Amino acid sequence: MDIGLFGGSFNPPHVAHQIVAEIARDQFGFEEVWWIPNATPPHKTDDELAPVEHRLAMTRRAVADHPSFRLCDIEVERAGVSYTVETLRVLDDEHPDTGFGLVIGSDSLDHFGEWHRPDEIAERASLVVYKRPGVIEQVAETRFANHVHFVSAPVMEVSGTEIRARRRAGRSIRYLVPEAVRSYIRDHELYQEEPEREA
Repeated sequence: MDIGLFGGSFNPPHVAHQIVAEIARDQFGFEEVWWIPNATPPHKTDDELAPVEHRLAMTRRAVADHPSFRLCDIEVERAGVSYTVETLRVLDDEHPDTGFGLVIGSDSLDHFGEWHRPDEIAERASLVVYKRPGVIEQVAETRFANHVHFVSAPVMEVSGTEIRARRRAGRSIRYLVPEAVRSYIRDHELYQEEPEREA
Protein backbone atom coordinates (compact mmCIF):
# COMPACT_ATOMS: atom_id res chain seq x y z
CA MET A 1 0.00 0.00 0.00
CA ASP A 2 1.38 3.35 -1.06
CA ILE A 3 -1.45 5.81 -0.43
CA GLY A 4 -4.11 5.86 2.27
CA LEU A 5 -7.53 7.12 1.19
CA PHE A 6 -9.47 8.67 4.05
CA GLY A 7 -12.97 9.61 3.00
CA GLY A 8 -15.77 11.11 5.02
CA SER A 9 -18.16 13.99 5.40
CA PHE A 10 -15.63 15.78 7.68
CA ASN A 11 -18.49 17.68 9.27
CA PRO A 12 -16.27 18.97 10.80
CA PRO A 13 -12.80 17.33 10.63
CA HIS A 14 -11.60 16.77 14.20
CA VAL A 15 -8.63 15.54 16.21
CA ALA A 16 -9.71 11.89 16.13
CA HIS A 17 -9.57 12.04 12.33
CA GLN A 18 -6.03 13.40 12.54
CA ILE A 19 -4.90 10.73 15.01
CA VAL A 20 -6.37 7.85 13.00
CA ALA A 21 -4.87 9.15 9.75
CA GLU A 22 -1.43 9.56 11.31
CA ILE A 23 -1.37 6.18 13.02
CA ALA A 24 -2.56 4.46 9.83
CA ARG A 25 0.12 6.32 7.85
CA ASP A 26 2.80 5.27 10.30
CA GLN A 27 1.65 1.67 10.79
CA PHE A 28 1.22 0.84 7.11
CA GLY A 29 3.98 3.04 5.71
CA PHE A 30 1.74 5.18 3.52
CA GLU A 31 3.66 7.77 1.53
CA GLU A 32 0.64 10.04 1.90
CA VAL A 33 -2.89 10.01 3.27
CA TRP A 34 -5.40 11.68 0.96
CA TRP A 35 -8.39 13.14 2.79
CA ILE A 36 -11.45 12.95 0.53
CA PRO A 37 -14.49 14.97 1.64
CA ASN A 38 -17.78 13.60 0.30
CA ALA A 39 -19.91 15.97 -1.71
CA THR A 40 -23.10 13.92 -1.29
CA PRO A 41 -22.54 10.97 1.09
CA PRO A 42 -24.73 7.99 0.10
CA HIS A 43 -25.31 6.79 3.68
CA LYS A 44 -26.07 10.09 5.39
CA THR A 45 -29.22 12.17 5.56
CA ASP A 46 -27.79 14.59 8.09
CA ASP A 47 -29.67 17.87 8.17
CA GLU A 48 -26.61 19.38 9.88
CA LEU A 49 -24.29 18.71 6.94
CA ALA A 50 -22.41 21.94 6.35
CA PRO A 51 -22.16 23.15 2.74
CA VAL A 52 -19.40 21.34 0.90
CA GLU A 53 -17.33 24.49 0.38
CA HIS A 54 -17.06 24.87 4.17
CA ARG A 55 -16.18 21.21 4.69
CA LEU A 56 -13.51 21.46 2.00
CA ALA A 57 -12.06 24.59 3.60
CA MET A 58 -12.03 23.01 7.07
CA THR A 59 -10.40 19.83 5.79
CA ARG A 60 -7.77 21.87 3.97
CA ARG A 61 -6.93 23.50 7.30
CA ALA A 62 -6.89 20.16 9.14
CA VAL A 63 -4.25 18.70 6.80
CA ALA A 64 -2.17 21.86 6.22
CA ASP A 65 0.48 21.23 8.88
CA HIS A 66 1.28 17.63 7.92
CA PRO A 67 3.67 17.04 4.99
CA SER A 68 2.12 13.63 4.23
CA PHE A 69 -1.54 14.66 4.43
CA ARG A 70 -3.23 15.96 1.30
CA LEU A 71 -6.71 17.20 0.48
CA CYS A 72 -8.23 15.38 -2.51
CA ASP A 73 -11.39 16.98 -3.92
CA ILE A 74 -12.18 14.26 -6.46
CA GLU A 75 -15.65 13.55 -5.03
CA VAL A 76 -16.55 17.22 -4.77
CA GLU A 77 -15.58 17.80 -8.41
CA ARG A 78 -17.68 14.84 -9.56
CA ALA A 79 -21.41 15.50 -9.64
CA GLY A 80 -23.88 13.24 -7.87
CA VAL A 81 -23.63 10.82 -4.95
CA SER A 82 -20.09 10.03 -3.78
CA TYR A 83 -19.70 6.30 -4.36
CA THR A 84 -16.35 4.93 -3.21
CA VAL A 85 -16.07 2.46 -6.07
CA GLU A 86 -16.28 5.26 -8.65
CA THR A 87 -13.56 7.20 -6.83
CA LEU A 88 -11.31 4.13 -6.83
CA ARG A 89 -11.88 3.53 -10.54
CA VAL A 90 -10.75 7.06 -11.36
CA LEU A 91 -7.75 6.92 -9.02
CA ASP A 92 -6.67 3.52 -10.37
CA ASP A 93 -6.79 4.90 -13.92
CA GLU A 94 -4.84 8.01 -12.94
CA HIS A 95 -2.29 6.17 -10.75
CA PRO A 96 -1.96 2.64 -12.19
CA ASP A 97 1.22 1.83 -10.28
CA THR A 98 -0.08 2.94 -6.88
CA GLY A 99 -1.50 0.65 -4.21
CA PHE A 100 -4.37 2.13 -2.21
CA GLY A 101 -5.56 1.47 1.31
CA LEU A 102 -9.08 2.58 2.16
CA VAL A 103 -9.24 3.86 5.75
CA ILE A 104 -12.68 3.19 7.29
CA GLY A 105 -14.18 2.78 10.75
CA SER A 106 -15.19 -0.59 12.14
CA ASP A 107 -18.82 0.57 12.09
CA SER A 108 -18.50 0.98 8.32
CA LEU A 109 -16.93 -2.48 8.05
CA ASP A 110 -19.97 -3.96 9.78
CA HIS A 111 -22.12 -2.72 6.88
CA PHE A 112 -19.53 -2.91 4.14
CA GLY A 113 -21.47 -5.60 2.27
CA GLU A 114 -24.28 -3.05 1.80
CA TRP A 115 -22.01 -0.55 0.04
CA HIS A 116 -22.27 -0.01 -3.71
CA ARG A 117 -20.16 -2.78 -5.36
CA PRO A 118 -18.24 -3.79 -2.21
CA ASP A 119 -16.40 -6.70 -3.83
CA GLU A 120 -14.92 -4.42 -6.47
CA ILE A 121 -13.89 -1.94 -3.76
CA ALA A 122 -12.12 -4.70 -1.83
CA GLU A 123 -10.30 -5.82 -4.98
CA ARG A 124 -9.14 -2.30 -5.77
CA ALA A 125 -8.03 -1.29 -2.25
CA SER A 126 -7.07 -2.92 1.02
CA LEU A 127 -9.48 -2.14 3.85
CA VAL A 128 -7.62 -0.35 6.64
CA VAL A 129 -9.99 -0.42 9.61
CA TYR A 130 -9.88 1.54 12.85
CA LYS A 131 -12.02 0.65 15.85
CA ARG A 132 -14.95 2.86 16.79
CA PRO A 133 -16.37 3.03 20.33
CA GLY A 134 -18.65 0.14 21.23
CA VAL A 135 -17.83 -1.91 18.15
CA ILE A 136 -16.17 -5.32 18.34
CA GLU A 137 -13.12 -5.87 16.13
CA GLN A 138 -14.38 -8.43 13.66
CA VAL A 139 -15.26 -8.83 10.01
CA ALA A 140 -19.02 -9.16 9.68
CA GLU A 141 -18.79 -10.80 6.24
CA THR A 142 -16.01 -13.35 5.98
CA ARG A 143 -15.56 -12.91 2.23
CA PHE A 144 -13.82 -9.59 2.98
CA ALA A 145 -11.58 -10.96 5.77
CA ASN A 146 -8.46 -11.31 3.61
CA HIS A 147 -8.73 -7.65 2.56
CA VAL A 148 -8.91 -6.22 6.09
CA HIS A 149 -6.03 -4.75 8.10
CA PHE A 150 -6.73 -3.29 11.55
CA VAL A 151 -5.19 -0.01 12.69
CA SER A 152 -3.64 -0.01 16.15
CA ALA A 153 -5.20 3.34 17.04
CA PRO A 154 -6.74 4.27 20.39
CA VAL A 155 -10.52 4.21 20.55
CA MET A 156 -11.67 7.83 20.77
CA GLU A 157 -15.16 9.09 21.48
CA VAL A 158 -14.74 12.40 19.69
CA SER A 159 -17.38 12.70 16.98
CA GLY A 160 -18.77 15.29 14.61
CA THR A 161 -22.17 14.78 16.24
CA GLU A 162 -20.78 15.73 19.64
CA ILE A 163 -18.94 18.75 18.27
CA ARG A 164 -22.03 20.06 16.50
CA ALA A 165 -24.11 19.53 19.64
CA ARG A 166 -21.58 21.45 21.71
CA ARG A 167 -21.69 24.32 19.22
CA ARG A 168 -25.48 24.45 19.34
CA ALA A 169 -25.30 24.56 23.14
CA GLY A 170 -22.68 27.33 23.08
CA ARG A 171 -20.03 25.08 24.65
CA SER A 172 -16.31 24.90 23.93
CA ILE A 173 -14.90 22.73 21.14
CA ARG A 174 -11.30 23.72 21.87
CA TYR A 175 -8.93 20.73 21.51
CA LEU A 176 -11.69 18.65 19.90
CA VAL A 177 -10.88 20.13 16.50
CA PRO A 178 -7.62 21.61 15.16
CA GLU A 179 -7.29 25.26 16.12
CA ALA A 180 -7.46 26.37 12.48
CA VAL A 181 -10.73 24.48 12.11
CA ARG A 182 -12.11 25.94 15.35
CA SER A 183 -11.34 29.46 14.09
CA TYR A 184 -13.03 28.71 10.77
CA ILE A 185 -16.15 27.38 12.49
CA ARG A 186 -16.30 30.46 14.70
CA ASP A 187 -15.67 32.94 11.90
CA HIS A 188 -18.31 31.38 9.64
CA GLU A 189 -20.79 30.75 12.49
CA LEU A 190 -21.20 27.08 11.59
CA TYR A 191 -23.29 24.55 13.53
CA GLN A 192 -25.16 27.17 15.52
CA GLU A 193 -28.86 27.23 16.21
CA GLU A 194 -30.57 29.35 13.62
CA PRO A 195 -32.33 32.34 15.17
CA GLU A 196 -36.08 32.01 15.42
CA ARG A 197 -37.96 33.89 12.74
CA GLU A 198 -40.85 36.12 13.71
CA ALA A 199 -44.22 34.95 12.47
